[in-house]
Amino acid sequence: MAENSVYMDTRVFTDIVGEIGGTTANCVLSEESLSKIDVFEKTKVGREMNEILKLFYKSTDTYRHEASESLPRALLTLRDSMIEQDRILSNGLTVDTNRR
Repeated sequence: MAENSVYMDTRVFTDIVGEIGGTTANCVLSEESLSKIDVFEKTKVGREMNEILKLFYKSTDTYRHEASESLPRALLTLRDSMIEQDRILSNGLTVDTNRR
């Protein structure tokens, strides 16, 4: 492989992207623990910890959305762009098979 070049097995790449999307979509934390945080409301540190826990759950939901939807879509767009660039460059080549 030449320097500054990229080789991509598009089927393997597509499978990996699909696994990323599918796996992260299934990473859902049970919110059962959030229903029990009121016991910590009696102390200042407990209230702060509750806010941190709520932010944590919100951020994991955001992460799950980004990793299961936005990231795979972006990676598949990248793949399609690279395939299109390869097609354009390949069509621009002229190969003289008579000179050997």
